[in-house]
Amino acid sequence: MTEQNRHASLKDIAARLGLSIATVSRALKGNPAISKATREKVMQAASEMNYSKNFIADSLRSGQLPLIGVIVPHAVTLFYSSVLDGIEHMAAQEGYAVISMNSHENYYEECDNTRNLRKLHVAGIIASVTQQTADFSHFDSLAAEQLPVVFVARDIPTCIHSSVTADCAEAAHRATFHLAEQGCRRIAILCGPGRLKMVTDRKHGYIEALHDLRMPVKPEYVAYSDINTEAAMAATERLLALPERPDAILALNDTLLFAAMKTIKRNGLSMPSDIALIGFSDVEYAEYTSPALSTIEDQSRLMGETACRILISHIKGNMKPIKEIIPTIQKIRESSLKKKEA
Repeated sequence: MTEQNRHASLKDIAARLGLSIATVSRALKGNPAISKATREKVMQAASEMNYSKNFIADSLRSGQLPLIGVIVPHAVTLFYSSVLDGIEHMAAQEGYAVISMNSHENYYEECDNTRNLRKLHVAGIIASVTQQTADFSHFDSLAAEQLPVVFVARDIPTCIHSSVTADCAEAAHRATFHLAEQGCRRIAILCGPGRLKMVTDRKHGYIEALHDLRMPVKPEYVAYSDINTEAAMAATERLLALPERPDAILALNDTLLFAAMKTIKRNGLSMPSDIALIGFSDVEYAEYTSPALSTIEDQSRLMGETACRILISHIKGNMKPIKEIIPTIQKIRESSLKKKEA
């Protein structure tokens, strides 16, 4: 590296201007105790000498990098890619970089993720828990260390952490009513693991809707599945094999939704005439399937932006927990539309 291209240090700038390193540091931070003329002189020299801030050195002094850590269970899905996009957009506006880690729906990897982010001295963490997570002590320990955590999409039953979630119960209630309005009377729900709060909230909305509609709640129409295609297809097969086959299915995320569609087709059934289908999904190509899939969109990018905004407010000192609920958008398409809607 040539002398011209080498990044200057605070010491280099101080030597050139005949100032102390402390004065140069304060001037670069815009400290009003340093005269305007000196600040301008330091800024000019920093530009000419190719100075860039040493974040690692700063972290050794402050114990914290301008980094936000993110833990997601499925980094490659469109949903979580969109959440990450929202987080990165908001973080960049506030001067933070983002480092993301994938737990692969594995509780132990999630615990490793939290430990590794703590070692990196991140300023805060945004997390979406795995479908295996039932012990939350690794997150509670972060709170004890005053490291802020905000949960996004999948939260945990706690009052000490902030969270940003969809209006799960209301959305499931609204979707169940839509299926009933299409004439469906045997409405099933395809759930993820029951330990996820997101699942219990959405199931609650479904059950409340059936009560409001004065329709029976049949345990055999509540199918649980791990959040993977193979397990979801097997759960859908069990629903279709019932003596009184459901005439509608509400699927609780996009993996379950597409698995249900594939299984229905594999059994030679038509949507929506034999069985109506609607599910939670932010996947853009849902409208280009055959039939076009009815969806409940979580506004995933907005969820990411909101989670990051709340986290940064915590980093700046406002530690009061915030529970933000993002409204969903119901998009009715061919897979659930038996009647023309007014």
